[in-house]
Amino acid sequence: MIHSLYIVGFPSLYGGAGAELYHQIKVWRQMGMEMHLIPTQKNAYCAGLYPEMMNLGVTVHEGYDWEAIPAGAPVISFCNEEFLAALPKIRKRTRRTVFVNCMTWLFGREKEAMKRGDISLFLYQNSNVMGNVIPRLRALNPDPAIRFMTFRPYFDAADFPFIAGRSTDWFGAGHISRQDEDKFSKDTWHIYEHFASPVRKRGTFLGFDQRSEAKTGRPPDWVETFHDQKSLSQQEFYRRCHIVLQPTDTTENWPRVGFEAMASGSVLVVDRRGGWEQMVEHGKTGWLCECPGDFITYATKMAWEPHYREDMAAAARERGMALGGQEASMESWQEVFEAISRIPDS
Repeated sequence: MIHSLYIVGFPSLYGGAGAELYHQIKVWRQMGMEMHLIPTQKNAYCAGLYPEMMNLGVTVHEGYDWEAIPAGAPVISFCNEEFLAALPKIRKRTRRTVFVNCMTWLFGREKEAMKRGDISLFLYQNSNVMGNVIPRLRALNPDPAIRFMTFRPYFDAADFPFIAGRSTDWFGAGHISRQDEDKFSKDTWHIYEHFASPVRKRGTFLGFDQRSEAKTGRPPDWVETFHDQKSLSQQEFYRRCHIVLQPTDTTENWPRVGFEAMASGSVLVVDRRGGWEQMVEHGKTGWLCECPGDFITYATKMAWEPHYREDMAAAARERGMALGGQEASMESWQEVFEAISRIPDS
C-alpha cells in the first residue's frame, strides 16, 4: 500500500480539474496520505489555496521540479497537459504514473503518451466515458499492463450549505461554467425568455465574457452576468438560483457544478447526455432535456410549482451526498491506491 502521493498541478476553488483535485486532497488527507504538490506554475505560493495546503500539511515543491520525485514514487495528475508533456522526464524517475482525464475526449499528448506506454493507470470519474475511450487508447497500445479504473470523486459539501429559504418575490435561474463558447447553447436566450414564471424572473450567469456573448448574443436586461468567481462567489450564485438552467453544446463528464447545485438546493435543468444522465434522476432530483422546448417546459414547471421544486431540491441533496460522500470515495480511492502499489516501480 502506498503512503505518499506526488501530485502534478495545483488545486483551485473554481474550475473543473483544479476544483476536483481540491476535494480529493481533502479525502486523501482523511486517509492519512502524505502529499506533495508539484505545480505547473511558477508562483504557486501566490495561489489562493496555498495557505490551506500549508495548513493541511501538504508539501509544495517548486514549479516543474521533477527532481523532487523519489524513485518509484506514485505520481498523479488531473487533466493537466503540462504533466503529459513532462512524462518522458517523469518516467525516468518512476513508472507509477497515473492520469485522470476529466473530459470526454482524449488529449493529443495523452494519445502520444499511450503510444509510448508512459501512463501506467488511467482513472475516470464516469464508467461510460471509460468504456468509450478504452478502445481508442488500446488501439494505440495493446499492452495489458496498462490499467483503466473508475473512482468515486469526493465532494465536500461543507462549502455549499443547503439554502431552503430563497426569495418568493422573484424566480432565479442561472448558468455557471467557464466562459468558453461550447459551454453555452445558441438557444440560451430563447429558453430564458420563453419560460414562464408567476413572479419576476431574475437571471444570473457566473462565467461569462465576450466569448460567451459571441455564442449566445447579448443577455436580456433581467440577466446579470459575472466574469468569474472573483466577481460573484459560487455560494452567492446558488443563493440567487432556484434552478440552474444550463443548456450547453458540451458532453459533460462528471460535472462538479452538479454537486454544488444539489448541495445548495438549486434544481438542475440540464442536457440529457454525458455525466448528467448518471447524476440526475429525471423528474426526481432534476430534469434532463433533449431540446429547447424541454428546458422551457421544466423551467416553467419549477417556477409555477414551488412545493414540487422544494421536494426535488431535498431529494437532489440526498442524491449528491450518496454520489459524492466521503465513505464511498475513500473505499474507491483505497482500491486505486492498492492498484498503484501493484505497478512495478522500475
